[in-house]
Amino acid sequence: MSKTLAAEIATRTLEVINPANRTVALAATLRRHGFDPNAAGLPAAPADRTALTAWLLATYAPRD
Repeated sequence: MSKTLAAEIATRTLEVINPANRTVALAATLRRHGFDPNAAGLPAAPADRTALTAWLLATYAPRD
C-alpha cells in the first residue's frame, strides 16, 4: 500500500458521519482495493486521520 492510497482510504473512512459505521466502511474499502481486512484487527472507531494512515501503512505496506 502506498502512502497516497493510505491517506485516501483514511480520508474517505473519516468522511463517514456515524463513527460506528467507520469500521464497516474501512473494511469495505480495503476489500475493494484487494486487501484483506481480516488480516489484522481493524481499529474500533477510527477518529484521527494521521493515526489511521499510520496504522494502514504499518499493517498493509510492504516491509523491506
